[in-house]
Amino acid sequence: MLKSVSASGMAPDDDAVADELERLASSNCFRKAERCLRLLRHLTNVTLEGRSGELKEYGLGVTVLERPESFDPRIDPIVRLEARRLRLKLAEYYQEEGLTDRVVIDLPKGAYVPKFRFRSVPEVPVAPPKRRAVFVWPAIGLTLALIAVAGWYGFRKIGPGFPLRASIAVLGFRDLSPQQRDSWISAAVSELMNIDLGAEQRLRTLPLDNVARMKAELSLVPQASYPVHLLQRIHADLGSDYVVTGSYLQKEQRIRLDVMLFDVRSGQQVAAIRDESPEDALPELARRCAGRVRAQLGVRLPASGQLFPQAGGLEQYRQGMEQYARGMERLRQGDPLGARAYLEKAVAADPSHSLLHSGLAAVLSALGLDTQAGQEAKRALDSSTDLGRVEQLEIEGRYRNIAHDWPRAIQVYQALFTLLPDDLEYGLLLGSVEVRGGQAQEALRTVKTLRSLPAPLGDDPRIDLTEAQAAGALSDFVHTQSAARSAAEKASARGARLLYAKARLLQSGAMQNINMVGFQDVRAEARRICAELGDRLCVAAAYRIEANQIAGMGEVAVAQRLYQAALEIANQSGNAIEKLNALNGLANAAKLRGDLPVAEGYYRSALAIASDLGPQKSISVCLGLADVLADSGSISEAQSLIEQALRIARQTGEREGAGLGEAALAHTLELEGKTRAALDEYNQALAILREVNEPYELSEALLDLGNTQLDQADLAGARKSFEEARTLGRSFPVGVSLPETELAFAHLSFAEGHFADAASHARLALSGFTASGRESDRYQAAAILAGALMRNGRTAEASALLAQFPPPYPAKFPARSVVQFEIAQCFLLAHTGRRGEAMRAIDAVIATTGRRGIRRLERDALEAKKGIEKTTTNKGA
Repeated sequence: MLKSVSASGMAPDDDAVADELERLASSNCFRKAERCLRLLRHLTNVTLEGRSGELKEYGLGVTVLERPESFDPRIDPIVRLEARRLRLKLAEYYQEEGLTDRVVIDLPKGAYVPKFRFRSVPEVPVAPPKRRAVFVWPAIGLTLALIAVAGWYGFRKIGPGFPLRASIAVLGFRDLSPQQRDSWISAAVSELMNIDLGAEQRLRTLPLDNVARMKAELSLVPQASYPVHLLQRIHADLGSDYVVTGSYLQKEQRIRLDVMLFDVRSGQQVAAIRDESPEDALPELARRCAGRVRAQLGVRLPASGQLFPQAGGLEQYRQGMEQYARGMERLRQGDPLGARAYLEKAVAADPSHSLLHSGLAAVLSALGLDTQAGQEAKRALDSSTDLGRVEQLEIEGRYRNIAHDWPRAIQVYQALFTLLPDDLEYGLLLGSVEVRGGQAQEALRTVKTLRSLPAPLGDDPRIDLTEAQAAGALSDFVHTQSAARSAAEKASARGARLLYAKARLLQSGAMQNINMVGFQDVRAEARRICAELGDRLCVAAAYRIEANQIAGMGEVAVAQRLYQAALEIANQSGNAIEKLNALNGLANAAKLRGDLPVAEGYYRSALAIASDLGPQKSISVCLGLADVLADSGSISEAQSLIEQALRIARQTGEREGAGLGEAALAHTLELEGKTRAALDEYNQALAILREVNEPYELSEALLDLGNTQLDQADLAGARKSFEEARTLGRSFPVGVSLPETELAFAHLSFAEGHFADAASHARLALSGFTASGRESDRYQAAAILAGALMRNGRTAEASALLAQFPPPYPAKFPARSVVQFEIAQCFLLAHTGRRGEAMRAIDAVIATTGRRGIRRLERDALEAKKGIEKTTTNKGA
């Protein structure tokens, strides 16, 4: 009944859904998952009965998961955990036993209402063609549509007898010229031959990026030929059937090119080709040699003209290709900053050439300049109308990827992988955009398809890396660790050291998330290998990841040094993304130390960079800077930045950013004394952060909410919020420092009149803040500890404690830390009989907070004055 496919707008009827539910119930996948099946039956039946509005977390906990009526979903996450298990079980079923089921039952992330659909045929909308593309784009649109309809199921089920094209890699050419002055010739010939060998997709050419990685891993330099044992290592690393290598001699304005073709499986030479031409005819020379290589492999030449036509004159084309080759060689050597100037010259020399625009887009993307990269990728797409259908789709795929147009990027790479299902590169790109586009479960299905490719394609370690990334997107870190370890083992067996290092780096992060010992050693090994291979951005990423971990464990000073090292590498390489990440890390470290001016400086530098990288990159920077400004008393400017971040998050669908923005706005409202409005904003923030499953940010928002509830004298509500935050904290990696939770409970115990408990929690908070170098937070902890001691009649001990602290720095520390500490000092004056000094000091605090417009802290100071008056009155009585 193909007319019921979702493309027609119809959904499965109730009977079809009920039948599918029974198939799931009788499957091996659900046979031993009784609780998951019970939850699935309940969700499905209630939805079919039209009562989906009843599917709430509390009701599911009590009705389905047998929790008592006192069940509080904010503290006990059983429903969310079981729903996550159910999603994983459904994904497992539809990837294996249910691969051919016509009806699919989904449980969307962040919801408890299931969706019922037919297994849909992907529809690819055809954009209206531009006038100069009138004879090309309709054909591309038709290709996409036919692929989507006829090839979808086929590409997902590659059988063991699937025919493979011969694969070939161009390794480069040794310069035999006496002066060796034009090293770009090897890169240019490699580029041109790789393009021509892949014409009409009769051979499977390996990307030159893969070749560059292999050459770095094996310390390979261009040679006229290679010994058998080295050819076998090349085969193990790249998985290619044939390689092209050779040499060239430049003399008297002519170039002689010697091309050697090897079968790397046997190590045998297949052909030796010699040709020569004038220097200005290099493209034609490379094309002739590529044609003879193709002929040796029994592949006919292209039926029509050049793959990348020379829209300009021959000299323009030659100049453009020379600069392009120089630039791409730099890019593949890990120097995008050095590559940029060459690619800009290439585009200037031949602005109508799509390949050159695409190369410049790749360089700008590697530098993190997404906005400019998107513009260049669009120019490449617009100038690609004379190319073949596969080449056009390749260029469009790059554009959609850079532009973060994930739905269209997925469609394009599905089409490419369906057209050429033995092309592992297209499959990996499909898995990558599925992960980045929020379709991680689909990415796992793609991984399964890639594994069904014949060896050595199906054994490629990058398939396991894609699996690890997809599992990480689903927060399944056990799966991530296992897949990353498998990728590392396969990469090691191939001698692919850079792939090994990147797999180990990913593995270390997953190990840390599941509290698995040894993750520090794994990360250190990965960083060492990246450094040995000269991959500086890999080293910078390792520094940054380690700094994030160390900062979370409280070693802020060490984290700061690592962020600084990452920033130095980012500045040298010109990578704006890593520079932005490092500046954000340094700003956060300065904020943790309580040095707000330094933090503000780093955030403003980061914001200047983020403005060039696309709007989404500025969300976290705006919120970080807003937090610093709010803590400094500049609430109006902070709110302006928060509104900017929220506007971008809502426009781009960035849910995590929206949740964090709502929490930041709530914080500023609370400082303004608008407690009820702050509570509403916190509740909105929590709803979003629960939906996107961000436990760290959720924990922080819960602590802030609890503090606001305390301000409203809602002690029961504050305790619930703090308890949930503490429960979340127990799931964090071992060593993560959470003294702010102890500080929250100290304030709660104080408000409840349990001063001994308040002192105990405050001591733990003070110890944690001291160990992690969080100077301004130490003042907050000392203030509540001193207050609890005084209430217990231990004024001398409180006096000794406060005497250890020099006066706080109002221009450096958050206003809350300064005010709370000064209030504690005022109470100490009152408790030691210095009433006049105490009253003058608290009046000064009130005046300062009022002048700065921080109404919440002004109110705290006014309440403290009443307490001081009561203290002195009692002493006088």
